[in-house]
Amino acid sequence: MAFNIDQTIDDILVAIAGVVTGEWPKVEACAKKALKDEKDAIEQIAQARISGEINGDDMKSQLDDEKEALKAALLVCQIKAKVMAQKAANAAIDALKTAIDAALRAI
Repeated sequence: MAFNIDQTIDDILVAIAGVVTGEWPKVEACAKKALKDEKDAIEQIAQARISGEINGDDMKSQLDDEKEALKAALLVCQIKAKVMAQKAANAAIDALKTAIDAALRAI
């Protein structure tokens, strides 16, 4: 079976979505961008291993580095999602306070 980077990226996204389930809609775009940014590096590692340019230990080391890079990128996604949720909650409470204040002024 030939290595297909695009199919592999899709498979990785499915794997991530399966783990973050409920959070996926919040982080999907960010996760896709993170993988797009790492696509070349992932493909180079795969091709180097397939061609015999690197051995299994070298591949594991390089994949460990990629794991750390992806972890950092996904943590940024999580932070962005939390910031978005906090801003939405703040806006909701502000709207509620405004409505209560308006009702109090009408009394």
